[in-house]
Amino acid sequence: MKLRKHRWSRAYESAEEELELFLEKHNIQADRWTAEPGEAIPGEASKQDKRLWCAEGTVIYAVNGQDISLQPGDTLDIPAQMYHEAQTGLGGCICYQHSTDAKA
Repeated sequence: MKLRKHRWSRAYESAEEELELFLEKHNIQADRWTAEPGEAIPGEASKQDKRLWCAEGTVIYAVNGQDISLQPGDTLDIPAQMYHEAQTGLGGCICYQHSTDAKA
């Protein structure tokens, strides 16, 4: 997996219900998590590849010295062992996360 931001939705403002349907359609088991407005999400370097979907609000991930902003409809792929931390926007965020074993 490579570090990559892309869209899961063609709509500019997507709803959480649309993301749930997308995940179900693609048979993806993802964990839902929320963060409060302005919350700092502690940094980590996961042992697994991680894919994040933003369902509501905004969150900015700091990865490899670059800031990557996510809003509803965005997806972020983070490779295993890549250190990342995040900060939510003024409205907090609702995200879904799926982790998989890194490919050798």
